[in-house]
Amino acid sequence: MDSPMHAYYWPMLTLFLWTFAVMLRNVQVRVASVLKGELTNEYFELFRGAQPSDVVIKTGNHLKNLFEFPLLFYAILLVAAHLGTTGNFMVPLAWLYVALRIGHGIVHLTFNYVPLRFALFLLSNIVLLILWVSVGVAA
Repeated sequence: MDSPMHAYYWPMLTLFLWTFAVMLRNVQVRVASVLKGELTNEYFELFRGAQPSDVVIKTGNHLKNLFEFPLLFYAILLVAAHLGTTGNFMVPLAWLYVALRIGHGIVHLTFNYVPLRFALFLLSNIVLLILWVSVGVAA
């Protein structure tokens, strides 16, 4: 794995591992809520009934969020790898996107200060747009 194209693998793996960690946290908070008697297994059948705690909602929302715009990140890196697009700035931009998304997640899952969370979200999507445009121009 010494080709420059393989450099795209590491940011994708890092974002996948972050997504997997958030999934584990989601399972943890849901199971804890059931064990405390705050929710029942029946709640998870249709997501109706007792109102889940803020941490259950927030963690579930963040996990869903990681299956929205980040999918476009995986897609553009796969397209870039397929086309052989390896500009000097492509891999650093990929890492910047990952850092911004993880930062967004840390804010969302902890103190959840919306202006900072929104800034990180917006910046990450500007980086994503730059990645897409860069590959489009190079193709």
